[in-house]
Amino acid sequence: MNILESQLTAAFVISLLHGLIPSHWLPLVALSKQQSWNGAQLIRYSLWAASAHVLGTIIIGLVIFYTAHLSFIGSMTLSEENSLDQVNHLPFDLPFEKLSAVILLILGLVFLYRHYTHKHFHWKPEKNSKWIFGSILLAMFLSPCMEIEGYFFAIAPLGWSAFIWLSLVYTLTTVASILIGVLIFYKGFNKFNSHKLEHNAGIITSVLIIISAVFMWFG
Repeated sequence: MNILESQLTAAFVISLLHGLIPSHWLPLVALSKQQSWNGAQLIRYSLWAASAHVLGTIIIGLVIFYTAHLSFIGSMTLSEENSLDQVNHLPFDLPFEKLSAVILLILGLVFLYRHYTHKHFHWKPEKNSKWIFGSILLAMFLSPCMEIEGYFFAIAPLGWSAFIWLSLVYTLTTVASILIGVLIFYKGFNKFNSHKLEHNAGIITSVLIIISAVFMWFG
């Protein structure tokens, strides 16, 4: 398995778990109960919310990828130019994959710490508020999946095709997982422990990021 395949595999698993976290679908389920949505309405609104979340994530990912990609190209150019002058110990001696591994490791540790310390999401819908769904869309757009952003940095040396592949994997998996969460828990969302689900998903996501970092470092 090459670097791109390993990163896409990890991104797929993380996207799947991330989309199942209650904060991504619990507001929609709760609102559907309060507004008496039918199944078609719930799916339609869920697709809108998932799309808003994906869009916010990819916009940030594009900025990260493009900046890192330009930095990588610049570092390679400078390294080649200086090698002609037989200059050693350049500031770019550290391979880009190693730097990406360090960043992923830091992100994994940060998210692991966060999932042990932060307060989990609780949703209490207000009655007769026509702005609720708009607020959900805005919140989903402004709360990107930061666990995935590190992978946009990691694949920067691989070019735009890698960016497209990562975006597709993230988009399809996240939208599907949010819909799965909505549909599974629509009928019985009062009967499960959302805190436990969110906490365990966060831990697994963090561990996967750390494993990806190790693979990239030694790959």
